[in-house]
Amino acid sequence: MKPKKLTLKNFGPFIDETIDFSKLTDAPLFLITGKTGAGKTTIFDGMTYALFGETSGKIRSAKEMRSLFATPEEETSVLFSFEHQQMSYEIERKPEQVLAKRKGNGNRKQAAKVSLTIFDEKGKEVKQYTKRSEADQLIKELLNLDAKQFSQIVLLPQGEFRNFLISSSSEKEGVLRNLFGSQFFQQFNEQLKEKAKLQQQKLDHLEQELTLLRKRFVRMNEEPTENVSYEETIALWQHEQTALEEIILAEKAKLLKLQEQQKQIENDYYLSESLNKSYKEKTRLIQRKKELDEKETVIAEKRQWIKQYEFAQKLQDTIARSQEYVSDQIEMATKERTYFEQLTHKEQLYKKWLEQEERRMALQKEINGLSKDFQEKKILLPITDQWQQKQVDLKELQEEEQALQEKKRVISQEEAQILLEQQKIQEQLAEQEELQENRLHYEKLRQEYEKHQEMIEQWNEKKEQIESYRVQLNEINSQFEANQEYLSQQTELLDRLKSQWASQQIARLQLLLLPGQPCPVCGAIEHPNQQDQHELPEKEEIVALEQKLAQTESTIDQIHQEIGRNEADRTKISEQLTNLTEWCSSKREEIAKNEEILKTKIKKTFRFAKVSDLVVSLKEINRDLTAQISVIAQAKKAQQEILEKLPEITDRLKEIGQYIDQNKEKIQQTQGESASLAKQLEKIDTHTLSADVKYLEEQISSKMQWLSKEMEQGLSYSQEINLLKTQLDTIHEQQKKNDQKLESIQEKISEKMKEQDYFKETEEILSFVQQEEVYNEAVQSTDAYEEECLIVDDRLAQLATISLEEELQDLNDLKEQLERIKEEVTKQQESCYRWQEQKNQNQQIIEEFSSIYQTSQKQLDELIELQQLAQTINGENPRKTSLERYVLQVYLQEVLQVANSQLQRLTKNRYQFELAEEVGSYRGKTGLEINIYDDEAGMSRGAHTLSGGESFIAALSLALALAEVIQAQTGGVTIEALFIDEGFGSLDEEALEMAIEALETIESEGRMIGIISHVRELKERVVQQIRISTEGSGQSKVRYHLG
Repeated sequence: MKPKKLTLKNFGPFIDETIDFSKLTDAPLFLITGKTGAGKTTIFDGMTYALFGETSGKIRSAKEMRSLFATPEEETSVLFSFEHQQMSYEIERKPEQVLAKRKGNGNRKQAAKVSLTIFDEKGKEVKQYTKRSEADQLIKELLNLDAKQFSQIVLLPQGEFRNFLISSSSEKEGVLRNLFGSQFFQQFNEQLKEKAKLQQQKLDHLEQELTLLRKRFVRMNEEPTENVSYEETIALWQHEQTALEEIILAEKAKLLKLQEQQKQIENDYYLSESLNKSYKEKTRLIQRKKELDEKETVIAEKRQWIKQYEFAQKLQDTIARSQEYVSDQIEMATKERTYFEQLTHKEQLYKKWLEQEERRMALQKEINGLSKDFQEKKILLPITDQWQQKQVDLKELQEEEQALQEKKRVISQEEAQILLEQQKIQEQLAEQEELQENRLHYEKLRQEYEKHQEMIEQWNEKKEQIESYRVQLNEINSQFEANQEYLSQQTELLDRLKSQWASQQIARLQLLLLPGQPCPVCGAIEHPNQQDQHELPEKEEIVALEQKLAQTESTIDQIHQEIGRNEADRTKISEQLTNLTEWCSSKREEIAKNEEILKTKIKKTFRFAKVSDLVVSLKEINRDLTAQISVIAQAKKAQQEILEKLPEITDRLKEIGQYIDQNKEKIQQTQGESASLAKQLEKIDTHTLSADVKYLEEQISSKMQWLSKEMEQGLSYSQEINLLKTQLDTIHEQQKKNDQKLESIQEKISEKMKEQDYFKETEEILSFVQQEEVYNEAVQSTDAYEEECLIVDDRLAQLATISLEEELQDLNDLKEQLERIKEEVTKQQESCYRWQEQKNQNQQIIEEFSSIYQTSQKQLDELIELQQLAQTINGENPRKTSLERYVLQVYLQEVLQVANSQLQRLTKNRYQFELAEEVGSYRGKTGLEINIYDDEAGMSRGAHTLSGGESFIAALSLALALAEVIQAQTGGVTIEALFIDEGFGSLDEEALEMAIEALETIESEGRMIGIISHVRELKERVVQQIRISTEGSGQSKVRYHLG
């Protein structure tokens, strides 16, 4: 994939800029330079967004890349064209954005758009994709890369790779994890640790449960079991359960014996108690039998009274029915009188109604006449309504014609106004050519000003170097003076030391002088003025003084060397300072001359501009030109609107003319129809017609209501008379039947009264049956008496064998024996229950303890396996290498093999990468350490020992290799462009020279290499440059410098 052209519209700091990579084909190495924040890396963001719909670092979303300087109407878009496998591709993306509406006020939200066009080798369009899913899929199939991989392969953060080269294994592991996606191994290790932690928690919980169960187990002795193993604990508990079972069997045997004794005593007690009860019961029953015999006479009288009451009760209903028939006779007689009186009254009213028949006939005749007149006038009502409606329609049509004429007049005025505006706009557009010439002049002036500014920047940089050299010169002078002073001090010290040493030597020699022998110092045999004898110095003092003397002499030599270097540096810097000062002086005159030339050109072309300040003048000119462009753009827009409006106005005038003609036809038609209707209504008063019809309708309705009411009244009288006659006949029939029923019931009552002699009249019977409570009480008492007699006789028959002559037995002794034996049995039962419950609880604890213990053993085995696996995977092994780091070693070894081919070529086979095999002191420095084998030294050394230039070359080789490996893993797609982001600012001159030579070597392979940097030395060395310059407002422009 080889980039051809990138167009950024309202993207980041760029308003409408195009980066034409085809201009850089002569020398594939080019520089992208500009100030920090100018938008150098935004160019690569644009390429990434065009291809994948997201920026390179994902720091900002696509819609956040919309330029802050874009007008509300202008869209944000990125257009990228590239070549791939002899085919050309052009992809354009527009992010989701909010734009101003084309018509009217307000905003509209525009969805993200994409367009991918394919061209053959002749430049003919083959196919176009406008759906995002299709375009994304095709890009993925072409490049076999996603956005992250594309960034890793095409954009190399050189500074990061230099840090990567000397970083520890742990730091490399983090970087390689992101590049090769080995997070799975780290996540798997964390999952193992978490699982082992949970397993340990479960095991600890089981241990706690086992401890609690130990405390809950009830033992027969209190010997401690904390230090006993779990298996021994279970065996000990089972032994105690066996002993407890023997105790339970003994206790149950005691309980069985006591229960047998209790049963024997209970039998004796209950037998004696039963005999005593039977004796007492028979005595009581004999006495009760006598009492019942004494009540027999009274009970016989109650039985007779009950018989009489039941007779009266049976006859009561029959007597009540006869009384009801009598009441019915009285009631029917009353109804008969009432109906007869009502019948007489209704017949009189009906007679009077018949006398009004002639009046009703006359009223019916009057109603027929009114109805005829009503129908005749009612027929004319619709015609009147139609005539009145036509009058209303005629008025509305006339008003509509007036409104149409007024609208036609307004549109005609609007047409005249638009034509006048069109004339003014054409006059404004006539100035467009002059404006274009002014823009060309301004662009030339701006380019000359940029060159002028570059010259000023160079002059400022040199001035800064002069100040830097002056500071260095002052520092060297200060060092020189300090060294001179220090030299003076050390020289003085040396003289003192030499004098002291000489004194020591003289003293030593003085002691050794022999009379008559020549002096080793002066050669004289005699010394008439000899000083006093000196004290002979110790050997150690002489040695120490000689060492101090030698050290001082060495220090003085070093100071002389330092002073010599100071003088050399001072001379060198003074020469450089003089050269720079002369250069700045000559450049200052040139800058002033250029500034005057620019001011003259500005004043000549743009007379309105003030030339006191070039920046202000250019900004003022730019604002004026921008304002003129805006005016021209508005004029064009207005002209377009006028051209769109004129046909519309013409159509509207034509349409209104058609409406006026149609309206006139409607007026004529409505006038004719109105005249025709008026002719039919010549003899009719149209104003009172509706009121007359309504009056007639009300009269007819009123009279019809009265007549209808009269007819209904007559019908009602007739129906009521017939009904009353029917009701009288019905009552006569009912009276006859009731008399027959009453006679039959009275005969039955007479026959029943003859069957007894207690009641004489029926009233006595009705009065006697009112004693219902007395009757119920008598029945209950007699029934109870008879029942009790039967019970007493039956029980006495059962107790016939009981002799009343025997004495009663004493039950107290048996009762006390029974109570005692019950207490003993209860205590023994409780004892058995306690022992059995203790055994059951203990057995449950043993079973639970055994189950938990077995579970804990299984979980302990699993925990040990998990811990061993986690430790091995985590690197807690002799090699101190985790599973993830082992996998990354394979990847890194592959990268280093590829990188060695580059490194050996760039270093002329001197250096090559090696993956260190030594085990470090800790895991963080083991597994991914990189060494450099130096062929000249014949040994390996750490990567951190490389110089600045060597480390740059090594990092560059490593970055290129990593891009190649990732590229191979993603399908072997060929990327013919490479961008290196920064990493040059920290290099000294020698290292920078090596880095540039390395890049020029790679350039020879035919790959396009772009360096993103603001380092000044690169501007001087790299011929082809894309310069990103910023204006005062923050907008960025793209400029080319091609040599």
